[in-house]
Amino acid sequence: MEYYDDYLSSKEFKDNLLKYETARKQGDFIYMEPDDLTDIAEYYHSKGNWKEAQTAAEYAACLFPGSTSPLAFLSRLALYREHDIAKAQQYADQIEDKSEMEYIYVQAEIMIVDNRMEEANRYLEGHYAQLEDEDKRDFVIDIADLYADYDMPAQASKWLERSEEKEDDDYQELLGRIQMEQGNFEACEKIFNDLIDKNPYSSPYWNQLATSQFQRNDIKDSIASSEFSIAINPHDEEAILNKANGLYRLGNYEEALEYYKRYIRLCPKDETGELYYATTLLNMNRLQEALIHLKEAEKIADSNSPNLIEIDQEMAFTLSRLGHLEEALDYVSKAEALTESDKDEMMVLRGHLYLEHDQQEKAQECFQKAIHHSNSSPHIFLRIAVSVYDNGYIELAYRMFTALLGAVDEKWSEGYSYLAVCCHALGKKEECLKAVKKALEVNPQEAENVLSDIVPKGVDVADYYLYLKNE
Repeated sequence: MEYYDDYLSSKEFKDNLLKYETARKQGDFIYMEPDDLTDIAEYYHSKGNWKEAQTAAEYAACLFPGSTSPLAFLSRLALYREHDIAKAQQYADQIEDKSEMEYIYVQAEIMIVDNRMEEANRYLEGHYAQLEDEDKRDFVIDIADLYADYDMPAQASKWLERSEEKEDDDYQELLGRIQMEQGNFEACEKIFNDLIDKNPYSSPYWNQLATSQFQRNDIKDSIASSEFSIAINPHDEEAILNKANGLYRLGNYEEALEYYKRYIRLCPKDETGELYYATTLLNMNRLQEALIHLKEAEKIADSNSPNLIEIDQEMAFTLSRLGHLEEALDYVSKAEALTESDKDEMMVLRGHLYLEHDQQEKAQECFQKAIHHSNSSPHIFLRIAVSVYDNGYIELAYRMFTALLGAVDEKWSEGYSYLAVCCHALGKKEECLKAVKKALEVNPQEAENVLSDIVPKGVDVADYYLYLKNE
């Protein structure tokens, strides 16, 4: 929460970090309290420097065997980075004082990640029932925060409702996060604006506001909120990355590169900056430069990075566009081999690359495999149609989008913008306008991304329909 974010920017923490890093560089022994060493581990974690985070926590656990804070951190790192339930449990078992709240929270997290939801709920309810009233106040906030961290807003909300301190800043901040996770962006932004009115110099509040505005597709206000956060703390990596992402979404690629560069300088051990820098260069058709930064992202990322699939995909796209089809296909194979990858999506990507190199038969074979293996998933059919469109087969893409959108239910929201651009290219104006209207209604973000190909820069998204109607 906000207090902890502020602590990591405090003079006390910076002095501790300097002592620790100086001792590490000189190979000297340094004595520090386990909580202070764990704070240093958390700091490295926030910078994407997983190896140094683990080193600091292991050092603390070695100095203080059985100490709660470093072992709880290591347990969470095993869950988050390695998806290793057994290893996480081994660290948790080493915690000496099993009555400490942090031990209870870690045990619950292990159950949640292991998909033992009912067991986790019974475990937490059992401990809650045993607490004194004054301890219950912090417990419900902490458990709500835990569930919110795992993107489980319904469970988070259930625990938060038990709190009686509804005007407390921690309560309100958590409520704002839950509202955002549930897609209630206006309610979320009202909460964070109220918190900012009380504490206008809180970077974490501005960052949460910027994130909500970005998800609501209010990109200009999101950038403005990020700028307030940067003004408060010019080294706030979250604010800098938020602003870079906003500039990217607006198509201001040159300025986006500047902010991604700032993020890379602040977090050189986090491959995210290099990956996004490369993606921006790809959109500028600066392929050779993009390849350099993708290779750097690949080099930084460890074997447990959640970015590996995206890195491999972008490498495949870039190498293919540079004419290196076989190397590109090797990266598709690398992505396919990752446990978390969607094998059907990867087969579509393989087909896309073949189609890009005019190997229609191989592309068709891949697309058919993806459709068959996915049990004719409409999402996979959509990805194939997009690939066909991107490769310039407009008439075929038109037929595919028409067939797809005629078969899905009324809740379906993807593909209408692509149908619109196909119709525009084929001179089917009435169909185009109908598809544009639907796209703006059900998926304005897709409309902005796709229809910008047929609408001049500077036309507001809300005016796309009128512009195309009157052109």
